[in-house]
Amino acid sequence: MNIAEKAVRDLIVRARGYDGKEQIDDLERDQDTAETDAVETLQTGQTDEGRDEIEAWIDGLDEEAQAELVALYWIGRGDFEGRDFPRVVNTARERRTTPTADYLLGAPLMGDYIEIGLDAVIEADVYDDA
Repeated sequence: MNIAEKAVRDLIVRARGYDGKEQIDDLERDQDTAETDAVETLQTGQTDEGRDEIEAWIDGLDEEAQAELVALYWIGRGDFEGRDFPRVVNTARERRTTPTADYLLGAPLMGDYIEIGLDAVIEADVYDDA
């Protein structure tokens, strides 16, 4: 595995924070105040610091590591079994048509599914920590 388990778990925490936000296409922040509205923290638009951090982190990974994240997501979603991880990584690499960060950030429950997939792969004893 090209990504350490701790790094994946850190991504899961950040992804859950992003997953819990509501997408608002015309979100505009109030420029007149330095305070953050409680409702505003639960909304995201095209510019969202959390999203930007996740996107930059994923984009910084090599192609193999990005395929591993997609494989963990698919396993967590129930498309494959944990023991199939090496094969699923190859499938993710072959099926890639969009940037990985865009795909995962647009996927529902990204954090939850990656965690379920990671746990399944570890339980199947096919996870080789980086």
